[in-house]
Amino acid sequence: MDVLHTGHWIGKSISYIPRDTLIVFEKYFKIIESGHDVSVLSEPNIDFCFFFLDSNQNNPLFLTSVKICQNLNKSLIVIYKKTISQEIKSLDVVVDSFNIDENNADTWVEQLSKNIHYNFTSHQEVIEIHKKEPQLAKNNISKNLLEILRYIELNLSKTIKEEDIAEYCHYSVTYFSKVFHNAVGMSFRDYLTTKRISLAKQLLIDDRKSKIAFIAYQCGYKDVSYFSRIFKKKTGVSPGLFRQIH
Repeated sequence: MDVLHTGHWIGKSISYIPRDTLIVFEKYFKIIESGHDVSVLSEPNIDFCFFFLDSNQNNPLFLTSVKICQNLNKSLIVIYKKTISQEIKSLDVVVDSFNIDENNADTWVEQLSKNIHYNFTSHQEVIEIHKKEPQLAKNNISKNLLEILRYIELNLSKTIKEEDIAEYCHYSVTYFSKVFHNAVGMSFRDYLTTKRISLAKQLLIDDRKSKIAFIAYQCGYKDVSYFSRIFKKKTGVSPGLFRQIH
């Protein structure tokens, strides 16, 4: 079954994957590297992400990803080298895991592709009903949280204030901040910044003729100097240099 799924890749870069193994992955998956941008997990059209786990470097990133998946009913496929704990493999959001040091990539990736087709395509409506209702019943804010994340996704060019969102949810700002952080794994401000910088990176690549100031405006930044400082802080390079090297 040669079904080409889109697979966002979080954590350690795919450049650390052996070339032969990567070729097998790319036979069944259109791999999109997202680096440390765990906000992709909040996008409504994404059901799963690959996470290349480096136990020495990105455990906090992994824990954040797990937290988001648990609250938004998303799944992770963990890629690792050498070994990982059974505790990680048994997490409810980890649907599968693969040791790239093993030589069975062909068999594993093919079966994974079939499982994803079954779980996230053929029976998606039934699965969504069964997996979301218990979570919504257990956590009264989950439905509001999903609406908030979708609102942020669709309104990144507008002014989005935490106090306005808190008021919409009938929460104090302090309580809302705590609820949001516990659910998503990062503060509201950090999440909003992450989403805006992610959009900026996409626009810098896709719309090369647009001026940096226009892209900043599209991402909700009215001050291009401030946008450039935030962008460099998050990516390590200026918006102009980012565009040149991509």
